[in-house]
Amino acid sequence: MAFLRDDQGMNLTLTHMKIGGKVEVRYPSTFHIGFIQPDKQAVNDSNSRLVADGFDVPAPSSQLGSWTFYFTSPGGVTIEVLA
Repeated sequence: MAFLRDDQGMNLTLTHMKIGGKVEVRYPSTFHIGFIQPDKQAVNDSNSRLVADGFDVPAPSSQLGSWTFYFTSPGGVTIEVLA
C-alpha cells in the first residue's frame, strides 16, 4: 500500500494484493477517483463534454454538500466530478 500526498491537498492511495503469486486487485465497494473542480459551472462543463463524447453520465446534482456526478469509466472504475 502506498500513499502519495502533495501540498495542494491531493491524496492518492495505491494498493494491491498478491494471492498465489498473482496480483489480484480488489477495491472496496466505495472506491472511486474524484476530480475536484473550482465551481459548479466547471462540473457542468465536464458533464457536458462527457455527454457530447458519448458517455452515459447522469446530470450533476447536490449530494452531501457538493455539486457532483458519478459515472463508471470504460475500465470499470467509478469516477466522481465535484465542486
